[in-house]
Parts: sequence; C-alpha cells; structure tokens
Amino acid sequence: MTPGSSILEVRDLKVHFPFRRGSLLRPIHGAVRAVDGVSFSLREGETLGLVGESGCGKSTLARACLNLVRPTAGEILLNGRSIKNLKESAMREVRRDMQMIFQDPFASLNPRMTVGRIVGEPLVIFSDLSKRDRELEVLRLLELVGLNPRFLNRYPHEFSGGQRQRIGIARALAVRPKIIFCDEPVSALDVSIQAQVVNLLDELQQKLGLAYVFIAHDLSVVRHISDWVGVMYLGRIVEIGNADDVYRDPRHPYTQALLSAVPIADPVVERMRKRIVLTGDVPAPDRLYPGCPFADRCPIVRDVCRESPPSLIEIGATNDAHRAACLFARENVTFAAPHNSSDRRA
Repeated sequence: MTPGSSILEVRDLKVHFPFRRGSLLRPIHGAVRAVDGVSFSLREGETLGLVGESGCGKSTLARACLNLVRPTAGEILLNGRSIKNLKESAMREVRRDMQMIFQDPFASLNPRMTVGRIVGEPLVIFSDLSKRDRELEVLRLLELVGLNPRFLNRYPHEFSGGQRQRIGIARALAVRPKIIFCDEPVSALDVSIQAQVVNLLDELQQKLGLAYVFIAHDLSVVRHISDWVGVMYLGRIVEIGNADDVYRDPRHPYTQALLSAVPIADPVVERMRKRIVLTGDVPAPDRLYPGCPFADRCPIVRDVCRESPPSLIEIGATNDAHRAACLFARENVTFAAPHNSSDRRA
C-alpha cells in the first residue's frame, strides 16, 4: 500500500490495557496487548479488509484509530496530520472525516429515538443546517440507503436487522465522511441480508468515493469487498497485501489455515483440498513472546522461530505490497490448496 498518497496512515500502533491481580490496590501486574505494533495505510476509495479470529484486536484497532480507545504508542495520521493526542474538542472535527458502523444493529441504535432523530443527530452536532434542511437531508439519506422516507417517525424495534443496519449506515453517512470503519457490520444478519448490505456498501463506495476499513470473520465477504486484506493474529498483522495475492498465494501458515477452512462450491476442488487444523488455543495476550507468537500452533515451526519475532517481509522482488510476518514466507511453503479467486469483484 502506497503511504505517500494515503488519507489514513497508521504506524506501529499499540493499545495495551494494564491489569492488576486481586485487589485494585495492588500494583499493575501486566498488560493485555490488544494491538501490538500494527501499521497500514489507506487511500481514497479503497477498502482494507481485516480478518482474524475473535480477540485478535480488530475492533480495538478500529476504535483506536477513532480515538474511542486511547493508543498506548504509535502514530495515526489523517491527511498527514497526527490525531493520536488530540483532545475531545479537536476530535469532533476529525470525526467528520471518520465514522463507524457498529456490529450489532439491535444495540447500536437508541430504542427511545425515532429514525429521524437517530439519523439527524450528527447533523445537529456537526452542521449549522436549519431544522427544515436537516429534515430534508435525513429524507435524502434514508433514500440513499434504500429505506422508505415514510419510516421517519418509526422506532428501531419496528425494523428488521437488515433495515436497522441500513439506519446505522445512514447515520454514519450524515456528516459525509471520507473513511468508514465497518466493525463486522453483517455478522449479526441472515446470509441473504448480508449480501444486500455488502452490495449497498459497495454501491455507496462507488457513488461517494468512500474508503472502508472492513472488519469481518467471513473471509468470503472480505474477499468480495476488499482491495487489500490484512490478517491479524494476537494483536499483530501477520500478512497484508492485495486481496487477490493474499487469497491466491497466502504465505503465512495462519493465513493458509484460515483459507483452508473456507468451503468452495466446486465439489471436485473441495475434495482435493488439504485442510489445516490448528492445535491448541490462542495464547494469552498478556504473555511476552521472545519469538513468533504463532509458534506454538504453527505446523512448520522451527527452533529459530522461537528466538526472535519476525517482521513483515516482502514477498518477491517485484511484489513489495504483499508482506508476511514469517521467516519462511519467501520459501512459498504451501499447506493448503490456493483459494479460488474467480468471484472477486471487478
């Protein structure tokens, strides 16, 4: 990813949560390393998909970029300006450019507010529009996300899950942001509704030039919508690159294991694929690792892996956009059949 033209750049971002054992009066015992040295950049109109199992730090990373969680270290640059240490008053202007769509549409909407008030609230805070102009803008936003403007005075409990998520999308679009963080926006929805919401996000991106950071568990959804994919494990990005490269030629053992678990519609290809079953559990995030944090579960671990943590290395001399945090990434050791990339979006 080209940092020179990026609207958002994250450099070595860390979010650690200190904790005590037993009484609150005891000294700090350690820290949970929810995000532990993540770097990426995002250009206008692009989508970065973040995948990884639960607890790997995806949502914390998104919230840290918005200063909803204060970073421990690192830099967050929006249009070249550092926003990490801004006070809340200064962050108000920043949040005009960055908004969030939350995971649970049943919990992220105030049940005591009508749809009109929910979508119009950002306009009250961030704009100087008159009441009449705000009402017209809310009607426009509802139409933009495919909702009937007559729903203006209804309450969230009167809508389905997919409709509620559309309301959340309309609310995020109210201040006309440049970047939207989508925190698993379809995981709580039925499969058929997931496709509708993902297609809506795709259409809005093409129409409005939005950039997305799209967080999800479903690798098929990420593949459909993303230009770039970052695979997270235990607070770190272990592989990142163009979506086609990552899905067609995964180089980190963890990425290969994730892709091997995704079903393929072709029964012949499905029977020929080799599944990778990772043993053990995800290690505790408060533990310090002298080497690779994936070493205890890795199928190709060697002694050198436990000595020093690997950094993201470029895959090949001509493909510096694809990087993996594995000492043997350039050896192209493959444990799973390449994932079929025929259904990537045009």
